[in-house]
Amino acid sequence: MQDLGFHRPRIILTILISLSIWGLLLWRHFDTGVPAHHLLHNPELPRISDWFGGLLLPVLAWFLLGLTGRRLKATNAPKLDTAVIGLAAGLAVGAAMSVSFFTGHESITGYLFFSLLPLALLLPVYRPECLLGFILGMCVGFGVVLPTLFGGLMALATFLIHRFIGLPLQRLIGLNVKPDLRESDP
Repeated sequence: MQDLGFHRPRIILTILISLSIWGLLLWRHFDTGVPAHHLLHNPELPRISDWFGGLLLPVLAWFLLGLTGRRLKATNAPKLDTAVIGLAAGLAVGAAMSVSFFTGHESITGYLFFSLLPLALLLPVYRPECLLGFILGMCVGFGVVLPTLFGGLMALATFLIHRFIGLPLQRLIGLNVKPDLRESDP
């Protein structure tokens, strides 16, 4: 049976995200046309239309919010504080990357993106709510497909860094670290 404590926010957020992306796509369709983006911003690579985001983003939001709900239920977290903070932080990073890219500061975009790797030593920036926020922050400028691809790769990299380097390093230097869900303390 599904946890009803997170079920309502999951439905509401998914509906809001779906309405937002479809509103944006329809506005663009009737204004200047729905853009398409080249992979890696290289004209020699294929273009991906933003219309795919209308299908991908609602499904992605439902799936990632479901993973967040399962994590919160497994940790018996009474509040949604960590999930909201992760979503807001991912949104801030994605929006900052979009703004810096479209204002001609591509180097800042790269610094922001790769700064997540050392940050993963201390924080679990791979969580689903962080990924969803990252995608939402970038979807207006880059569509949904490209941020999903790059965000998914970064989530995998930061998971590996946090799990296999960050947590052991934190334990080694004596930081107060809560045990992870899949790890058991002897």
